[in-house]
Amino acid sequence: MLHRSIPKRTAWYILTSDEPTRAHTDASISTLRGASPVGVGSRVWVVLGALCLLAFAVALLVSFVSATHDNARISRLKTHGIAVNATVDNCIGNLGGSGSNASSYTCHASYVVAGVTYHEVVGLMSSFSAPGAHVAVVADPSQPSTIELASAVASSSASNGAYLVPGLLSVFFVALTLGYLRLVRRLRSRRDGH
Repeated sequence: MLHRSIPKRTAWYILTSDEPTRAHTDASISTLRGASPVGVGSRVWVVLGALCLLAFAVALLVSFVSATHDNARISRLKTHGIAVNATVDNCIGNLGGSGSNASSYTCHASYVVAGVTYHEVVGLMSSFSAPGAHVAVVADPSQPSTIELASAVASSSASNGAYLVPGLLSVFFVALTLGYLRLVRRLRSRRDGH
């Protein structure tokens, strides 16, 4: 029964052919079902890997610059900060992780530096202040529109700990780069060998 449903030419190929012809028949059947899969060349992976390493390097550079900027700002506020009294305009509680309690507060305050009135957010506010209350703040001398609570500035200090995470990521980046270079070298030697 089965041999009647197979065309004579195909039956003859099946009975008389070797494995390569069978593979050819399988390939033609898979082509009938859809497009043949096309593999991605090793050059594409090399370029993609280089782009990923470049993005990682840029992110590392930004994190080091950010840590340096934060340390410089803390030092500037502690040594050259302008102490002013700010009047709270409004205070809104920020919900914590569970959403049931306030973890910090976003408070807007008005203050005057060098005859200019500012209405800005008070940084590092952890307790509620009623509108009209006075709070001691420190304004950044290079950017007077940035203020922090005086108590927070007094308790903070520039730290090398800010460089810990970028430093660990740098070690990981070096390991990835060495692995990438080894892979590229191996691919080149294979290509040159053929």
